[in-house]
Amino acid sequence: MMKRILILLFISVFALSSCKKFLDVAPTDSLAPANYYNTEADINAALAGVYDVLGKNATYGRSLYFEMDVADDAFIALSSWTQDIGLYNYNPSDTKLTEAWVAFYNGINRANMLLENIDKANMDPAKKEAARGEALFLRAYYHFILTVNWGNVPLRLSSTKTPEDTHFPNSPYKTNYEQIVKDMETAADLVNPISSYTHAGRVTKSVVWGILARVNLKMAGAPLNDASRYAEVVKWAEKVKAAGHSLNPSYSQVFINMCEDKYDTRESLWEVEFNRKNGTQEEDGAVGSINGIAANANIGYSYGAKHTTERYYNSFADGDLRRDWNISPYYYTADGSRVGYGPTQIYNRYDAKWRREYQKTPQNFNGSTTINFPLLRYSDVLLMLAEAENELGSVPSQKAFDAINEVRRRAFGKTLTNAELVKSVTVTAGGSGYTVAPTVTLTGGGGTGAKATATVASGRVTAVYITDMGSGYTSAPTVTFTGGYAANATVATGAAATAVLTTTQTANHDLTLANTPTKDDFQTAVRKERSWELGYEGLRRFDLIRWGQFVTEMKALANEITTSAPEAYKYAAKSAQNVSDKDVLFAIPANELSLNKLIIPNKGW
Repeated sequence: MMKRILILLFISVFALSSCKKFLDVAPTDSLAPANYYNTEADINAALAGVYDVLGKNATYGRSLYFEMDVADDAFIALSSWTQDIGLYNYNPSDTKLTEAWVAFYNGINRANMLLENIDKANMDPAKKEAARGEALFLRAYYHFILTVNWGNVPLRLSSTKTPEDTHFPNSPYKTNYEQIVKDMETAADLVNPISSYTHAGRVTKSVVWGILARVNLKMAGAPLNDASRYAEVVKWAEKVKAAGHSLNPSYSQVFINMCEDKYDTRESLWEVEFNRKNGTQEEDGAVGSINGIAANANIGYSYGAKHTTERYYNSFADGDLRRDWNISPYYYTADGSRVGYGPTQIYNRYDAKWRREYQKTPQNFNGSTTINFPLLRYSDVLLMLAEAENELGSVPSQKAFDAINEVRRRAFGKTLTNAELVKSVTVTAGGSGYTVAPTVTLTGGGGTGAKATATVASGRVTAVYITDMGSGYTSAPTVTFTGGYAANATVATGAAATAVLTTTQTANHDLTLANTPTKDDFQTAVRKERSWELGYEGLRRFDLIRWGQFVTEMKALANEITTSAPEAYKYAAKSAQNVSDKDVLFAIPANELSLNKLIIPNKGW
């Protein structure tokens, strides 16, 4: 059996910025179990070390939603890249794979050490049991991520005791998943309810129930294809529903909250938290920096290194507000101004779910941000419920329709206040004398916040593109144009346009037996809904693989890009072209690294 690059010999326990809301403890040096785990402070510090793995650059700091989730909704917009796991062209010694593997097994080892020593602690019994449950769940969650991404990985239920303790046999999928479910079900009875906290950084009952739904949904799909698990998905999802969760009325506000370091635990159940301490970035969060809308430090630096595919952009129905939030409707100029994209500029558009212009903390860090990343949202739970409920019956049930329609109503603005947004602006007169794009202003109509930019050709205003739909409109706002000419040019004049409001309050986008009559129809609908609702949240590749569609969809995408994309974006097909059956799993990292490379430094986190 290969010598696995798994875990360190001794653990160092540290405070972490990703636990900023619940474990405010001081960094410590390397600690031996014999003289540690004796007090509540010791347990909190050790538990912080278990959570810390979530915020690493190799995990949810970057890799799991960037390089390791390249599917049919996006491509890595770095044309010079020729080899990387995100391109499905790599070797087993790839550092990103190795670092992710090592990080998760480090987390498992930390959890095991805590579980093996927690009974020594002199602390409140209820707090001790909650900590035990959190460590047990996180150990299971890390095993889950490893199994999903690498397959039959070693199952580690005890900590490393000697330097020679590095040869571990692989465990079959079924064995791993059975242990994962067992540990999570035990943890569900130990951890606190979500109402115990005002933030989303802690593992709670709602989190455990929701992730149990996800685990069972994976077990129901490839490669196990155990259809008996669908009933478990429904059971755990309904527990989350019964806990009183609800959707934020505004889809975009969910992600603005993450940028602004605000919490709404009714919808966002579990987040990886990132923050600064003493003026430096302690965790490796790149949310909105490696992805997001490309910008300089005036906005908050972003590489904008993930772009949408035309397939994903065109898949959204007219009126779905998620499209222009998930995918940027505008770009930033050097001075931070917004410029709207034209209808043919699709591949230019960014993965825009997290936008640094909303970040409240200082934005001048180039490679990292303080924006949180969501691990579980209530809308995901509703869609898991809808998917599993449909699989249990011969025709779609009312329960399945209710769950998916709760998500769809929010998506089309039905849950917003009784007012409309500005959908578009129609140019009624192009005017004359325009040498540059004039400023577009929308005023009146009872609402606020709508913004747009114009394009000019042959001295005329040819189009106006919305960059922000605003909110609260009861009638169409007035559109005015100002400027649009150079200082020494003849004054431009005559452009006119009218605003068109959305129909969020009057249109009905519900799925029903009339428009989705069969089980297969509903299955197709809920799979699309997951793509639109959860795009760029690290779940698309996961979904396509469990549905058995990953390779076929990527091959179809490659053909679409090579035949229809603009020449400058033909390279967007690289990842899809490289995909083969082997890419439903990542390669086990090469085993020739020194164990010293796995040892966590004693100080400096």
